[in-house]
Amino acid sequence: MEYAALTGINNVKFSRLIYGTGNRYLMEDGEQEAFRTLDDAWEAGFRVFDTAHSYGNAEKNFGNWMESRGLRQQLVIIDKGCNPGQQGSTDIFCGETIRCQLEESLARLKTEQVDYYILHRDDPSKPVDEIMETLNDCKAQGKMDRFGASNWSFARIREANDYAAGHGLEGFSAVSPNYCLADYVHDPWGGSVSLSGAEAAGYRAWLEETELPVFNYSSLGRGYLSGKFRTDADKPIEECLWSAPIQEYDSPKNRERLSRAEQLADQKGASVSQICLKWLLMQKMNLFPIVSPTSKEHIREIADVFRVELSDEEARWLQPG
Repeated sequence: MEYAALTGINNVKFSRLIYGTGNRYLMEDGEQEAFRTLDDAWEAGFRVFDTAHSYGNAEKNFGNWMESRGLRQQLVIIDKGCNPGQQGSTDIFCGETIRCQLEESLARLKTEQVDYYILHRDDPSKPVDEIMETLNDCKAQGKMDRFGASNWSFARIREANDYAAGHGLEGFSAVSPNYCLADYVHDPWGGSVSLSGAEAAGYRAWLEETELPVFNYSSLGRGYLSGKFRTDADKPIEECLWSAPIQEYDSPKNRERLSRAEQLADQKGASVSQICLKWLLMQKMNLFPIVSPTSKEHIREIADVFRVELSDEEARWLQPG
């Protein structure tokens, strides 16, 4: 694992890869597999953990694990809340939602403060005023150190930060959109925002310029780029992956990118996951990819991505126009 220094986080090594708790072992009701998975992630060098109010039992399991291991001062918590517009969500985009969900999350996590609080989704029909004032008030109360936005458009992020700057408030200091080697082709969830594709070029350029931390989710295309499905095998994609990543990523262009990742992986004695993550880590943005491996072997494989060498030419070859 490699680490980076992010200003303002209390002397904690900020792992370049973030462990995402949105997986079946953490979200289900049962501590044995959750604790085993988190112990494996810790052993592999993960020091930053991403969770959310809407992730089933993930916050509770993570909080119980963190307390039982006495690790609160040695790790970074990224927590998400306020998820209007996602399929199945009843969240209302307002300050009261943020306050209530944050209190519930802190209780589940058994901590007084999260290091980053990320707004899960946006409601562009409503003004940003109340939201930014609420976040600043929660920060002033010591319940979060910093805050940011996940599935918010570039325009709305700038609108929120402009409002904050004009009113003597703190703005977003991190973003957490979807981003991986494969372009996002369909949104089955509603309200998702991706950094991929030509339409997000302006957003990517701004992130390169500002060096704002990017905690990108679906770093392996929700499994599409994990090697579970191979373009050079006879097994149909439907037998390898569940429906969401197929809807989100499967296209001729993305199959070509996956095929090229497979070829490089075979040439270098690496895994497809490692090649696709290495490509991400070579991007000019200040990326901290979120990953959610569950087996001990896959966790170690992911954490070992930094040994993989990829030239600039090979990185460009992975993503043909």
